[in-house]
Amino acid sequence: WWRETYAVWLNSINEGENESDDNRSNEWIAFQSEGIQHLVSPLVGCDVLWDPQWDPKKHAYLNVDEYGDDTSSSPTTINKKNTDDGCHATMEAGSAGAIVDSISLIPGKRILIKDELSLWEDEFWINDRGYDPDAVVDDNDGGGNDENEDGVGNMPFVYGNRRGVPYKLERVSCISTENTNEGSDDMFSVPILLERTIHNQELAWTLGEDFREQIEYEEKLSAVEEALLQS
Repeated sequence: WWRETYAVWLNSINEGENESDDNRSNEWIAFQSEGIQHLVSPLVGCDVLWDPQWDPKKHAYLNVDEYGDDTSSSPTTINKKNTDDGCHATMEAGSAGAIVDSISLIPGKRILIKDELSLWEDEFWINDRGYDPDAVVDDNDGGGNDENEDGVGNMPFVYGNRRGVPYKLERVSCISTENTNEGSDDMFSVPILLERTIHNQELAWTLGEDFREQIEYEEKLSAVEEALLQS
């Protein structure tokens, strides 16, 4: 990602002209200190604060086992709560959330963002919700929210889980790098070898065509579609 972003920035300042290797070192430093600021739009108020201790109120999802049994192959929510090897985050803006301009989801609209996170070595839980702060709906039309659920009154729900269940991401693989010429100071002239290690073979099919057969992919999608129809 960084190499692609750097290439975009180089083209923007050099108008596509070829650059000598002598200037690339200084340009890389300039990109880190100045260039990246022109390629991203920070979401003001959406920074998160990490803590090894979880908040019983803000991370209430750690107290809930949405499956209601112990048959799940994944670590249960209760077990996750009791471990000490995780880190948990809340928004810097506090429980009130932050209102930002939507760029891709609903261009021209504002969105109230609320977010809590929990991170372990092999799992990442994201309790991300979005509301429309500029509209109010009737309780009878099914689009509103109970004031006690998230403190947003009858703001329409835009995305996330209405029941407060976070997205639960499991680590499938990790990428390690091997520098073939550790003595070089020029990162762009040194070949970098990337190696993928699979951690969860059951989910390896999600990595792309090189890790699955077409029939397996179709079976997985059919199972997801069936589950959505039943929900």
